[in-house]
Amino acid sequence: MSRLRRFPLVASGAAMATALTVAAAPPAAADSSRCTSDSACAGKVTFQSYGEVFKVYDQRGDGHSAVLLYWLPDGSGPHHVWNHSGNGSVVTANLEFPEGDWVTYRACLGEFGQRQILESTCGSPTTDYA
Repeated sequence: MSRLRRFPLVASGAAMATALTVAAAPPAAADSSRCTSDSACAGKVTFQSYGEVFKVYDQRGDGHSAVLLYWLPDGSGPHHVWNHSGNGSVVTANLEFPEGDWVTYRACLGEFGQRQILESTCGSPTTDYA
């Protein structure tokens, strides 16, 4: 008959610290995108979590500019990024904020010359994480 030997389970300090660090990690970052409220998605915004990069696309020759509105955890916003380059163009905004921080944003259309956001065109807000 074989004998089973019992050994106590001991984790090293480094292994325990790694386990606690993983357990305390912030929510996973995810890339996301949003369109303006119209069915044709005349303006589109994408967010790349790694590097905190927004892209603002003008996807329709309607005479309006595509606009990104975003808010940060420090309470600031809305900040604006305008794409007034016309249909088929994209503007990139490379932001810097701490990993794990959130950003809430919307895609809208606007009149660049007057810096007027057309609120009725804004798509639903979304929150993502760096």
